[in-house]
Amino acid sequence: MYQNGELNIQPEFQRLFRWSEEKKANLIESILIDIPIPSIFTYENEDGTWELIDGLQRISTIFEFFGVLKKLETDELLPPSALQQTTYLPSLENAVWEKSNDIEHVTFDDQKPLEKPQQLAIRRARLDVQVLKQPSDAETKFHLFQRLNRGGAYANEQEVRTCAMVMVAPEFVKRLKVLAANEKFAEMTSINDNAIQRQKDLEYVVRSLVHTYRDYDNVSDVEEFLDAKIIEILSTENVDEFEKNFKFTVDTLHGLFGTKALFPDAGTVNSPGIRFSLRSLEAVFVGILRNATEIQALGDPVAFVKTRVLDFWKQPQVDGMSASGLRGTQRLQRTIPFGSLWFTP
Repeated sequence: MYQNGELNIQPEFQRLFRWSEEKKANLIESILIDIPIPSIFTYENEDGTWELIDGLQRISTIFEFFGVLKKLETDELLPPSALQQTTYLPSLENAVWEKSNDIEHVTFDDQKPLEKPQQLAIRRARLDVQVLKQPSDAETKFHLFQRLNRGGAYANEQEVRTCAMVMVAPEFVKRLKVLAANEKFAEMTSINDNAIQRQKDLEYVVRSLVHTYRDYDNVSDVEEFLDAKIIEILSTENVDEFEKNFKFTVDTLHGLFGTKALFPDAGTVNSPGIRFSLRSLEAVFVGILRNATEIQALGDPVAFVKTRVLDFWKQPQVDGMSASGLRGTQRLQRTIPFGSLWFTP
């Protein structure tokens, strides 16, 4: 099915394939010694094809070992994998499905193809696949994916959220990624290569989008709130206005204050750490975003932003936005309302 294009793995989901070589070998070992493998979950698309929603590590490990796993967003094949010795089958050291010059880290001569009985055991192994019918609405699909994948050691909150977002509104997500790749925004939010790997850049864009269009309910866990509201926005909001206001906010702040636009003012008494924090994103960046249309209508919007940002860090309320032991839920109840009001023209 996979080779015929009847089983799809979203590129965003496949990026989370991070099992170690030890775990990959242990899975093949489990199949060979007949240990039951947890179910794979898919949902059925309108055209009858299946979309993988849970079981990425297991499916990808098997496909990679067979030499049929495709590269992200292309039909080009990834190199097949070679196994390492395992607890119960040490003979799996350098074991391959079939010899190949494409296999990395093991020379062609050192490769040991599985014997015919072992290959047949793998081919005949039972793998339970649960097929879920196409959800009737985007919200159901979003939460179904998250319920099955949340808490996996291989993914963080935003990585799982991104996969679910792509399944609901792929074109919308592409536009958000363009905003996340804005160099000025990356500089202001202290994004480095490691942060990009963890999708912190996209997380900050999602946080900005959600907090611009939705008020925090003061009840939900922050991650649950982001999950619930991003699906509403993906389904109902027009991203055009957000893109325009996002660019205005980034360009204005970066033009005025450079890479430290979202850093506390070093000259104020309430600046415990001269670095970027969510406090700055929520109070300053989102505060401007929420008022961007009205600010741009002013005679000198840049001068307004400059004055308000400089004065913001002098306000006594700012201290309470980063107090020791302050939870994210408590911080949001202070940053968003204050910033929204503070940057109102």
